Amino acid sequence: MQNGIVRKEKTSISNRIFIVGNIKADEDLIINGKVEGNVEIRNHNLFLGPSGRLQGKVHGLNVRIRGQMKGDIKAAGKVEITQEATFAGKIKCKRISVEEGAYFHADVNLGSKFAKKGTFEET
Repeated sequence: MQNGIVRKEKTSISNRIFIVGNIKADEDLIINGKVEGNVEIRNHNLFLGPSGRLQGKVHGLNVRIRGQMKGDIKAAGKVEITQEATFAGKIKCKRISVEEGAYFHADVNLGSKFAKKGTFEET
């Protein structure tokens, strides 16, 4: 807090940065560069910008993809795949939105509770 103003911290990886390795952060993360590795920001948000490239696993609160991602997403909240995005992988989250025009190839697991074996009617 500075001068009575609460600021939410965030880190930005610019489009001139290329990271090979895992990232663990305790604040929101914006990726406009290239990351090959896992990103763990459990209680924070990830924003993959239009120039961002990510190959790896993400574990976060909310995740918004505008760039290219190949990997898995585990979000406690919402995953957003925008029309500019290219995504391939697995997603586990409470809510998801996929805009028209996005390339989206994924296995999606929604909700916090899952049906027990044998609870669906057999056809």
